Amino acid sequence: MDLYPKFNGKPLIPSIAAQRELDELGYDLWFAKEVLEEGHDCKLSERKKNIVERCVTRKGKEIRVVVALVEWENKEFWRIIHVGKTGKH
Repeated sequence: MDLYPKFNGKPLIPSIAAQRELDELGYDLWFAKEVLEEGHDCKLSERKKNIVERCVTRKGKEIRVVVALVEWENKEFWRIIHVGKTGKH
C-alpha cells in the first residue's frame, strides 16, 4: 500500500497547515481523496488552472478540499493546501 493515496494518478500530499486542518476535523488523506473524487465543483471564485477545489455535503455541512498540482524534482504531485468544513451554502 502506498504511503500517500493518489488522485488522478499522482500522490496526494498535505501541506503542514492542511494536515493540521485534517487532524482538527478528524479526517485523513483517504477522506480528502474521497472528497476530490466524488465531490462536486464548489469554487466560489476563479482559481488558477493548476488548482482543484471540490466539496461534499455531509450532515448539513459542506466539506471543502483544495489541492494544487506541484512539480518538484521532475515529479508531479497534488499538494493539499486547504481543508475546511462550513455550514451549507
